[in-house]
Amino acid sequence: MNEQSELRQIISPCVSICKYNKNDYCIGCKRHMNEIFDWFDYSEQMRMAIMQDLTDRDIELTV
Repeated sequence: MNEQSELRQIISPCVSICKYNKNDYCIGCKRHMNEIFDWFDYSEQMRMAIMQDLTDRDIELTV
């Protein structure tokens, strides 16, 4: 499998609402800007841990 195919198989919480609040959290997926930038560099275990955390993450939705 080539690298492009592997990247397509990585699960992402992105919901295509890419706007950040004043603390640099995306109001769509609730990930911090750094988590979004580094998403493909994280191990699958790390990505799954972040996705679990997102269910409880309370962020300010004001942009």
